[in-house]
This record gives sequence, structure tokens and C-alpha cells, in this order.
Amino acid sequence: MPSTLQKLSWRANLLKKALLSFPIVDWKGVFREIFSSHSRAYPKPLLLERDGDFGLYQVADRRVWFPLSFDPSVLGFVYDEIFVQDIYEWGPCHIRPGDWVVDAGACEGFFSLYALEKGANVLAFEPVPELAQALEKTLSEFIKAGRAKVYPLGLGREKEEKTMFILRDGAVGGSTFSDKKMDFHRHDVASAVKVPLQIVSLDLLLFSGSLPPISFIKADVEGYECELLLGAQETVRRYRPRLSICTYHLPDDWRVIPRMIRRFGVGYKMKFSGLLDHLYGW
Repeated sequence: MPSTLQKLSWRANLLKKALLSFPIVDWKGVFREIFSSHSRAYPKPLLLERDGDFGLYQVADRRVWFPLSFDPSVLGFVYDEIFVQDIYEWGPCHIRPGDWVVDAGACEGFFSLYALEKGANVLAFEPVPELAQALEKTLSEFIKAGRAKVYPLGLGREKEEKTMFILRDGAVGGSTFSDKKMDFHRHDVASAVKVPLQIVSLDLLLFSGSLPPISFIKADVEGYECELLLGAQETVRRYRPRLSICTYHLPDDWRVIPRMIRRFGVGYKMKFSGLLDHLYGW
């Protein structure tokens, strides 16, 4: 439990970051976060059935397949973020029926389901093999209907094989290709399994003719967001998709990522979430 001093320090730091990002800050959201108790109750996952290495979990009113080898305790927290807090949308940066949505860092698949339920189509990128296989099961009916596709790949600057740090405990969603993130969060290193996995860039898929017109990019890739954007410059310039990018995994992402998007020269309007942990562009 954070001490009073830690809470005050956190609030002061949030206010400082907001002042430094003044033109693109959601000030109502900032003050809501500063005065919030941040006390929430998350739905508990209920295991309904097993199929080989996978379990079908009921989380509130949704069902997802998830590897039995991973701790499912993360599912309730992620469900709340996506279906209750709507953390990946803000104002004009929202999903529309008929959109083609890139779900980068699809993990358990809740955001993919969220987008599909709103009438969009989904390209789900998930490099952790077990999670990608579970996604295939969760999204099977949408895959058959041609509305979803699962890529067992990470997204980055170029096509390459890179070591991923996979966290098999309750922090599996924090698995990352980013050495910088692992250096920043040294406590995660001991629990991580190093696995060489494949990365591809959105631009490479664009040039190969295998991408539909992209309308929305959600990137929650644990410190690899900048690499993903560098590998998606032409995709962004051609389709001008709405952007929902996490900015909290590395200490300077909240500064670096908006600057990078401006350098693309597309003229995005941008806004930070109240916590400055997500950047929205449209």
C-alpha cells in the first residue's frame, strides 16, 4: 500500500508532466486522477472448461481462451480497463463500424473483442506463441467470417528475430521485446524467460499488399511502441489511422512519442489521457 508521501509525490509528478505537455492534456482527466482514490474491484476469472493447454475463462460477461500455463489473475484487471474504463479511446479517437483495427499486443484478446463488438474488423498481433494460439480460439468465429486475423508476430521497425522477455506469472501482459523496459524494471528480469521470436513492420506488410486500409492502431507493446511507429510511417502517411498509443512503459515515452508522430508530417491532433499513460491521435 503506497504511503501518503508516495501518493503526494505521484500526484506532483503527474501535475508536472501535465504542465510540460500543456497543449495536448485532458485537464479534466488529470484532476480526476489526482483526486481519485484509485480503488477498484475487478471481476474474477472463472475457469469453465479445458481444451489441451488452454482454458476457457468467463470474465464478467465475456469469455476468452487463455493458456493454462499462465496466471489468469490479470484477466479481470484488463477486462476493467477495456470494457469499463475504455482506456484505448478518447473523443474523436474511437472505433467505427467497418474499421480495420490493428491490435498490437493483443494478449488475451479483450481489445480485439471490444473492436469486433463495435462492428470493426481486427488484425491481432501477438508474438507470444501460447497467447497467439489462444487468440485463434477466442476469435475463431470472427476469423471464419473474415473479420479477424491473428498474426503470431511482434510489430517493430523491420523484419527480424529478436529476444522476447516472457513473464509467465500474473504480469504476462508485460512481456516485452524492449531491453530498455527490462533495464528500467529490473525486478522483472528474474521471472522472465528469454525466447527468440519474429518481428515484422506494418510498412513491410503494406508494401507486400497484405494490409487492408488501416483505420485505427492500438499499440500496447510494453516499451516497443517507438519501434512499432518507426516501422509504420508509410502506413500512417497513406491511411492516417486514428492512433491509441501507450506512453507509460518507458520513462520518456510521454515526451518522445508525440514528437515522433509530429515528425511524420501528417498533421495529427493529439490528446493525452488524464494519467498521461495513453496518447490519442486523429
